[in-house]
Amino acid sequence: MVLGATLENMARRHSESALYPRLAKWLKSSYGCFATRINIGLVHSRVDVLGVRDVGGDLSGEVETIAIEVKRGRQPFATTSGQTRGYAVYADRVYLADVRDKDFTRNEMDIASALGIGLIQIAPRVCREVLSSPPHRPIPRLQLRVFEKMGYGRCCICQTLFPVGGCERDYDFRNLSRAGIVKAAKNKKGFLFWNMTVGQRKRQDDAENGSSHERRFVCSDCVANLFPPTTGRTSTKK
Repeated sequence: MVLGATLENMARRHSESALYPRLAKWLKSSYGCFATRINIGLVHSRVDVLGVRDVGGDLSGEVETIAIEVKRGRQPFATTSGQTRGYAVYADRVYLADVRDKDFTRNEMDIASALGIGLIQIAPRVCREVLSSPPHRPIPRLQLRVFEKMGYGRCCICQTLFPVGGCERDYDFRNLSRAGIVKAAKNKKGFLFWNMTVGQRKRQDDAENGSSHERRFVCSDCVANLFPPTTGRTSTKK
């Protein structure tokens, strides 16, 4: 009874948004996410908590995105589960985190399994993963746009996700050079360029004005390794 009262008080006192930082911290400690954001998304929907972690091992820059929908245990379970499943258009794994003192019921577990979502129990002292989310196949263009909202871009050479700028506003590319790859190497920055051919192919109506929204990123490591700045001295080594 004491535990139940504690959880009820927690659900009553705290808004759902007050629980977001706690789940973001949990993603870092439990999943090793190197980046987390709260209340982020596109015009279609916003994710309560979003985390990104490396999963490619030593031979790949592959990442996995984890989305969490946070609830206080008062909404209809199937409704909140359906909302959580919708985040699979952005994320590789999706979770519903609910405040509760008792375990999820058999029916709730079956609903979550049928919809392909994971479950997290929020208790006063701990967050506990009850059901793992299966992997999903997010829509690439939407996921990449969410990465950009987080301040990250994918290198078109090594496929690694790397910070391109801040996440306070759209199209903040402060960590990238736009003045050519040689300049980027000299300044030890990543490189941003526009793919004009693809841009004009996708936008036939403005192909003649030379504009393109097809931005591509090259991380600073690839710039440094593939385009090292010249020192002005000729080496005698062969």
